[in-house]
Amino acid sequence: MSDINSAVEIVSDRVILRDPRPEDVEARLRWVTVEVAWQDWDAPWEGKALTPPERVEEARISLREKIAQPLPTPRVQLWIQAIDGPLLGWVNHYYHDLAARSVSAGINICESAYRGRGLGTEAFRLWIGYVFANLEVEEVRTATWSGNVRMVRLAEKCGFTLVTREMDKREVQGRRYDGLGFSLCRQAWMTSQGKSDER
Repeated sequence: MSDINSAVEIVSDRVILRDPRPEDVEARLRWVTVEVAWQDWDAPWEGKALTPPERVEEARISLREKIAQPLPTPRVQLWIQAIDGPLLGWVNHYYHDLAARSVSAGINICESAYRGRGLGTEAFRLWIGYVFANLEVEEVRTATWSGNVRMVRLAEKCGFTLVTREMDKREVQGRRYDGLGFSLCRQAWMTSQGKSDER
């Protein structure tokens, strides 16, 4: 488990991936009360997860308690912050398949004003590097739907290859979209970074 002396912080030119901090609570609340457009792209078929005004204080307390909890090593989630700017969202990994030696990864950029600037691509590249460096996996997967063009482009920019297409899998605002699955193998990632696999 982690402590304050082992906090994770990964810095690039424009973004930082880092552990959550107590001061992040208000930003996180903002993403479920006011700045909620990101939910139109992250599994919109599930509906928006909104916190009603009468439950904001309860959510604030819950978030503070969650942030105070010890974090796993390696991390399963890091927060994205713009250099000299606000908190933007998070990256995570999930569905760890030990048999296949693969893990799925995701990203959310919640601040609308910061979308379309390449910050998500930069953050996701940092995260992929972290995942391959810290997990015994040979593959990172990511998934989206065909209407989420930004996520499709991000996956391609990061070196992912489209490996599955499930026709008409998702319905969003009365239209059907394909479910898309992408894959990036360790060797392809290492080659793209000019590194050798030193495991």
